[in-house]
Amino acid sequence: MTGFFNNLKKFFSPPQDSSSNFLTLKVKCGRCGEEIEVKVRKSTDISRIYEENQEGPSGATYFLRKEVLGKKCNNLIYATIYFGPYFNVVSKEISGGEFLD
Repeated sequence: MTGFFNNLKKFFSPPQDSSSNFLTLKVKCGRCGEEIEVKVRKSTDISRIYEENQEGPSGATYFLRKEVLGKKCNNLIYATIYFGPYFNVVSKEISGGEFLD
């Protein structure tokens, strides 16, 4: 019976290294200067680029389009980032702010 409970505990326990599933994006608002840190989940926020409808720079495998809103003002920051196969940044664009990293 203890085997059943051990398996059940493994099922409901969080993954051991959940930090590897996240990327951190740091931006600065172009209007008020607020520095904003955003956590991006690799499994849900980042999309895969498929060969048949290739968009973005060559070598890009994944992309992220993110709207960021700070706490100080209502300025929306739009970020588009293209990643390679190991989530290395291939190209990035931003409007309404600037990247800090």
